[in-house]
Amino acid sequence: MISLSKRTSMALFSDPTDHYCHRVRIVLAEKGISSEMIESSKDNIDPEILELSPYASLPVLVDRDVCLFDSVTLMEYLDERFPHPPLLPVYPVLRANIRLYIKRIELDWGSRFDQLADGNLKEAQAKKVRQELKSLVVSSCALLKEKPFFMNDEFSLVDCCIAPMLWRLPSVGIEIPNDAKHKPLNLYMKRVFTMPSFIESLTELEREMREVS
Repeated sequence: MISLSKRTSMALFSDPTDHYCHRVRIVLAEKGISSEMIESSKDNIDPEILELSPYASLPVLVDRDVCLFDSVTLMEYLDERFPHPPLLPVYPVLRANIRLYIKRIELDWGSRFDQLADGNLKEAQAKKVRQELKSLVVSSCALLKEKPFFMNDEFSLVDCCIAPMLWRLPSVGIEIPNDAKHKPLNLYMKRVFTMPSFIESLTELEREMREVS
């Protein structure tokens, strides 16, 4: 493997099944950014990555002399460096709102999803967390009635964070019924899952998680 400090092109170190890595891959695909994709495992971090990622986490983005960790930092860096198409609004208040949505998604959805995905919960606790997560996801139906994307007319970084978890719901035992009550959510998922950038972002292992109806 080439030393991180000697790389001359952009490279993303990404776990092929991790939803935090997936969100960054969606941004790369949506913006048409050429980068080397290096598969790694969050359970077996390469020693070279540890040199520049003090928290031993993925994803890690190397762009010449810049090395970044934390998925939200990576997404915002890519959006600023490659401004088209924009995934954050121009106006400061709207940008702040998007950041708040992302924070809430991570605290409410992400924390519960990660507990289920880790597989370390006892059965009763897992059932409780699964019910909580499903309730949070379903409650978004009201919001998804208003706009084609999450609280926005345009695809944004919020969607990049939500879509990977929605794609993985079956893998943590959550199914969304195909009925009138859940129609806004199902339409949203179909809209995002059939986007060329989303399809391009999928790894082989992720493609096996579900089928697009």
